Amino acid sequence: MCSDSSSVISEKEKDFPVIDKPEDSSVSDNRSVVLRADGLSKVYHQYPSPVARLRQIIQPENQYYKAFTALNNVSFELHKGEVLGLVGRNGAGKSTLLQLICGTLTPSSGELHVSGRIAALLELGAGFNPEFTGRENIRLSAALMGLSDRETEQRLEGIIDFSGIRNFIDQPVNTYSSGMYVRLAFSVATSVDPDILVIDEALSVGDGDFARRSFERIMSMKEQGKTILFCSHSLYQLETLCSRAIWLDKGNVIAEGQPDKVVAEYQSYLDRLSLNDSNSGETEAQNQSAVAGQNSSATSDTRLTSVRVLSDGVPGKVLTVKSEHSCLEVDISFVKGISDDLPGVAIAIHSSGGQLVSSCGSWADGVKVEINDAGQGRLRAVFDKIPLLKGRYTLGVLLFCQRGLFLHDEVEPAATLEVVQDGRERGLISLPRYWSQETPVAGVSVNDDPSDSHIKSVSVETVKGTSSRWQVTDATRASQQQKLELFHKAFGQPMSEALWRWKYHSADNDGSVVFESGKLVAFNGAIPRRSLVLGRETLTVQLGDVMVAPEVRGVLTRKGPFYLAAKHFLEQYVGRGKTYAYGFGFPHARSCRLGVKQGLYVDTDRIDQARWPAFSARLLRWRAVDLKPAHLKYIDMLWRQMAADVSDLAIGVRDRQYIEHRYLNKPEQDYLIKLVFRRFALKPCGLLVLKAHRDGSGIELIDFVSSRADAPSVIRVAQVLTAQMGQQWLFAWTTPSVQAWLDETSPVIEPTEVVIPGNAVNDKEYALEVKDRWWLTGGDTDFR
Repeated sequence: MCSDSSSVISEKEKDFPVIDKPEDSSVSDNRSVVLRADGLSKVYHQYPSPVARLRQIIQPENQYYKAFTALNNVSFELHKGEVLGLVGRNGAGKSTLLQLICGTLTPSSGELHVSGRIAALLELGAGFNPEFTGRENIRLSAALMGLSDRETEQRLEGIIDFSGIRNFIDQPVNTYSSGMYVRLAFSVATSVDPDILVIDEALSVGDGDFARRSFERIMSMKEQGKTILFCSHSLYQLETLCSRAIWLDKGNVIAEGQPDKVVAEYQSYLDRLSLNDSNSGETEAQNQSAVAGQNSSATSDTRLTSVRVLSDGVPGKVLTVKSEHSCLEVDISFVKGISDDLPGVAIAIHSSGGQLVSSCGSWADGVKVEINDAGQGRLRAVFDKIPLLKGRYTLGVLLFCQRGLFLHDEVEPAATLEVVQDGRERGLISLPRYWSQETPVAGVSVNDDPSDSHIKSVSVETVKGTSSRWQVTDATRASQQQKLELFHKAFGQPMSEALWRWKYHSADNDGSVVFESGKLVAFNGAIPRRSLVLGRETLTVQLGDVMVAPEVRGVLTRKGPFYLAAKHFLEQYVGRGKTYAYGFGFPHARSCRLGVKQGLYVDTDRIDQARWPAFSARLLRWRAVDLKPAHLKYIDMLWRQMAADVSDLAIGVRDRQYIEHRYLNKPEQDYLIKLVFRRFALKPCGLLVLKAHRDGSGIELIDFVSSRADAPSVIRVAQVLTAQMGQQWLFAWTTPSVQAWLDETSPVIEPTEVVIPGNAVNDKEYALEVKDRWWLTGGDTDFR
């Protein structure tokens, strides 16, 4: 909500953009209002001398003071569960507003309505009595915050434990170090179960492990739906954490609305200040535009140990970079000092005027940081053909927590970049682009609709730096978020980040991608799979997600994105002597025909659906038990028995490692996993993986592990379990090789439209060595 500031904004302030409150930013009226500010103002009287103050008391009709308005006519509502961010320069009135809300100041005019208990992280420990012990100050502070004696006693031990100063808790706090003092104050403030949490400037306090734990506590309060009022110079944190934002300047509300819009306008204002007056705002603009907005005062045992920046292989602190030609590498080493935190690395590039040009974070790009036994990690970021235009830039490196919010350490700047260029383009970066030309027919106005049939389209598409409309490359060049967004567009349903990480966890490169003018339009996913192929253990690959954006899906030629993405991966990685000996997938037959026609795929096998009736009987010779951690030792034994029977087939390894990852560790998994024993036997003879059929018509046999001799008995047990679950049918996706193991169970076999292609790009005959020899079930798709 924007206040009606036309009468209170000075001439200089008229340069501010005004952001109208978007209609969808309002909060539903059915959510309770926990805080309402109506026309809040705070005016201070500044007297030149004590005598002037005395005269004002004697002669109130005269004015002997100068009025300073710290806050002017501020109105807003805060609803339960909201996170409201306050942003503005130093002196904007943010802290004054928070002190009014917390009751440490009284307003000069206006009204404030608060419902519930407020816990404030303003001046930590301001209410402590230095002569009291830590334990006594806990009780005192809790009482001031409205806790009863009983509530305080219930929380007391937790407060002491979190503070980490139990050995000193019965000593007077005037003997505490400043760090101990802050730890205790923070523990009290965040342990009273507030209705509203007020945070001024910092999300974490102390140092080392406590700083990180304090940050995590506040984040957990947000995730629990606590109402939070958050004031910070960190635009990154504010945009990430808040659901609504208010921009204050000189006590006035300049804008209110969605955080991304408010932050963008505020950042633009800071950039203008930096350019117009390098002495009156440049430092603040630089600080606030940083990727995290925090400064190097954040300290932790997790730290950067080495940062090397190289331009075209040459290291240095001041580097010459040629625009759109040079390869910039940032080699980063660090050590992890906190056991349960996996760091992430960010890189930020600023212009000479302090404007943030670009930033990136390893966590945002889906990079999983590997740490050795000594707690050391190393990452290298590569910016190929860096698109910065001529000028001077600084590059900084920041080490974050795994959420990408808490700053452990930073090197700012790590290097200065002197960028040179050949052309005369101006600005900060050169954007990828292509031009298309249309030649109109004589006599037709250039203003006519170009889609009209009488305008002849001439194919003169060019892309700067390449001869094609499309740019194909390894999928590591696309962020995880880009891939997730493309998945949603291509399939009409979202995929979670957790599921994506689970799926591609073992892939150094999860496939190939195609960009059009910098926009991701195609992805060909690749999931490594340890397999046993004709008796040899080897590495194969499942071509998982083949995704093409709807707007380019009609381009099905050999120059189109589908072909380019598939060919790029198959040509480089799949085939004799390549990373993956064989590739397989589960496309619809119609989609596979296109790949066969284009010379990408060759038919190697098919998927049928086997169906058995439920079998109502008691298990006399067999028993089935839920898989427990203590049973995992049996899985490798079952796989060895199975492997002995498949020396003439191609089958994915089904050992303990695979079963744990595929079924036990899958996010939101809903499998029923059973070990099948012969009655009175000590060792199992099979493993069953079952789940409800996708259309609710029965139970699906996702996977099983057993010897060929025991397979029919294992399926019989699955039929009995199906009956016990009140279902009529047991279903399974199988290849003919699997069906050969199950003939004596007399399944009903029904064809499906799913086929199994191999790689025809490198060596078609090599791919056909496993034709009709795949042993695959529904569990091999990684979806079912």
